[in-house]
Amino acid sequence: MVEVIQYYNVRFYLLLKDEWERRCFSYLEERICSGERMAMKDIYGWCVSHGISYRTRFCYRSDFPVMANLWNLYSYLRGKIDMGRIGKEAADV
Repeated sequence: MVEVIQYYNVRFYLLLKDEWERRCFSYLEERICSGERMAMKDIYGWCVSHGISYRTRFCYRSDFPVMANLWNLYSYLRGKIDMGRIGKEAADV
């Protein structure tokens, strides 16, 4: 089962393999829906700490100004570098 979390221009695709991972995701979903503020780093860290496989993808959003898209792309790439994600499956948090 694949679940998607949208964070500004970034989509996190969480690959949930069993009931335990689905239950963990439901808790994360509740936290996000309740308004808890999370940064990309928090979502990366949550996935790693719970052993949940994930992929990320940057998506250009036409409803955002060009400069906002560029800034979000920079933040996305910087986050991937900071989390040691380039060329690896999971980050070391």
